[in-house]
Amino acid sequence: MEDTKTEVLALAGELSLALKGLHRALIHAEAGEDATLQNPYTLLFAVIGDPRFAWTSGLSQLIVRLDEMLADGEISSPADLLPFREEVARLLGEEEGESAEFRLRYLNLLHKAPDVALATGSLRQVLAKLPAKPE
Repeated sequence: MEDTKTEVLALAGELSLALKGLHRALIHAEAGEDATLQNPYTLLFAVIGDPRFAWTSGLSQLIVRLDEMLADGEISSPADLLPFREEVARLLGEEEGESAEFRLRYLNLLHKAPDVALATGSLRQVLAKLPAKPE
C-alpha cells in the first residue's frame, strides 16, 4: 500500500512539473519577442495583470490546485489524479467542456513555438501514466 502511495505521489509530482513546463512554454511563446517582456519581473507582472495572458489562468489554477493537494497530503491513490487528467483533456480540447479560448490560443502557439510542442509531448507522456476514466 505504501509503495502505491509513493508511486502516486511521484506521478503527481511529474504531472505538476509537466504542467508547469507547458505553462512556462505558453507564457514565453505568448510574450514572443516583445522587448518590454524580456525582464522576468516585468513578465511576471504581465502574466498576473495583462489581459493577453488571461487565457492561461485555467492552467495556472490547475497547477495551484495540484500543488496544494500535494502539499496538504490529499493525494494518496490513483483515483485522486483522475480529475486532473480530465481537466487537462478539457483544456486541450480532448473532452467536452473545453475552454474555446484556451484551445484556440494553445493550438496557435503549438504550431508556432517548438517549446510548446515539446512541453505538450512531455505532458502527454505523463498523462499516459495516469489512470483512465472508468467506462
